[in-house]
Amino acid sequence: MELVEVKQDLECHCCTSSQDVVVCELDKCEYPLCSTCKEKALKIEHKCPGCRRVVIDISDDSDSDSDTDDEFEPDLNHINSKCRKCSCDEPCRDKVFKCLFNFIMSMATFILGVVIFFIGCLVGRIVSQIFLIGPLDFWCYSMGEYSFLFFIGYGLIGFIIGFFIVCCGGGLLWECLCKEDHGY
Repeated sequence: MELVEVKQDLECHCCTSSQDVVVCELDKCEYPLCSTCKEKALKIEHKCPGCRRVVIDISDDSDSDSDTDDEFEPDLNHINSKCRKCSCDEPCRDKVFKCLFNFIMSMATFILGVVIFFIGCLVGRIVSQIFLIGPLDFWCYSMGEYSFLFFIGYGLIGFIIGFFIVCCGGGLLWECLCKEDHGY
């Protein structure tokens, strides 16, 4: 950002100060900014707050005789240390890792749920085979092209029956073995 001479009648558009106000000299910009706000803006994004284009701060105060390109390169260390979207102190890669971790955990939970559902259908199909509910072949191939749906249906029916039997059996065992006799 090359600086034009300091004009006294200009007001900084960021802090409304009228001291040391300079104008951005990028093409078609001329955004007035005081030296304090200019320094803050260049530290945060290296962009002009008015036109949002990348600027390189060329200071006239440099007394060095060497003409190296390091003077004209912006300091881009803030990209790795701050979030570019919201300028918070938490690095964006941590947010990406959190989102990736949440996605992986969601997929693992879904796969675990499918496995538990299928095991429940298998156990339920065994129960329905014991009580002779549905076709006699385990995988329900005799039901035709929708045999998988019949397998799931009879498996769920058997699972519900088995769950009822286990709950009733557990309740009876609890009543008979673990409850104290209260005299009634």
